[in-house]
Amino acid sequence: MRKMIIILGLILIAIGLIWLARPTFANPDVAFDAFSIASSTTNISYTHTPVGTPRGVLVMCIGTAADTDEFTSATYGGTSMSEVSGSPNVLTGTGHEGGDITVFFLGSSVPTGAQTVAVTVSGTGVKTCAAVSLTASTDTEVVDSDGTINSVVLDNPSVTLSLGSRVSFAVVAVFSGLNNLTNITPLTGWTGRFEEDFGSDVAGWYTYNTIGSTDVTAGWTQAGNDALMIAVAVSEVQAAAGGGGEEYLILLES
Repeated sequence: MRKMIIILGLILIAIGLIWLARPTFANPDVAFDAFSIASSTTNISYTHTPVGTPRGVLVMCIGTAADTDEFTSATYGGTSMSEVSGSPNVLTGTGHEGGDITVFFLGSSVPTGAQTVAVTVSGTGVKTCAAVSLTASTDTEVVDSDGTINSVVLDNPSVTLSLGSRVSFAVVAVFSGLNNLTNITPLTGWTGRFEEDFGSDVAGWYTYNTIGSTDVTAGWTQAGNDALMIAVAVSEVQAAAGGGGEEYLILLES
């Protein structure tokens, strides 16, 4: 009986050690840090000043040239950025205002302190780029992006960002063929960081107020007109924080 109790005790200890050695994941805490914006008809270059230590940066560009992608590349602090899926989103065809959205992202080796946002462009149309820096405990990555809103006539455009139960930050860049900023409104729960009147069309940059793991409805309200949008969700890189699969050998003397 005593030997059986010892064996059961050793088995429980082994189970406890295996449980402690299982893979674990950090709790994501990605958060909005700072917003900045600049416009030009030529290459864009300006300084973005973070509040904290950024672990992710989005550069969201909107142009007004018909049927043309005018955004070639972007760097943040001299580090190249990647285009997110759905970029470029260009409105083509007849009977519409010119519209072009491209979003760039950097989620690792993000330089700290004030840095230059530099976007190489083509064409002579008016172009505006906004930088959004994010803080987090580790590197960040795009969880989902959607560039499917592309229409010459659309009421109240919206999409659903799938977060996969990961705590994420959501942001959108929107373009409308309406000619007055009063004609577009971010959805409930979104903050308008900046809106711009290009004259015959308008644009907006909105961030979602809730940083959570529930799928997000992204978009804006408008009466039927040209509509372009790229919506993006960003989370911390999901990586194992501990090892696993270790084996324990218990030797018992008879």
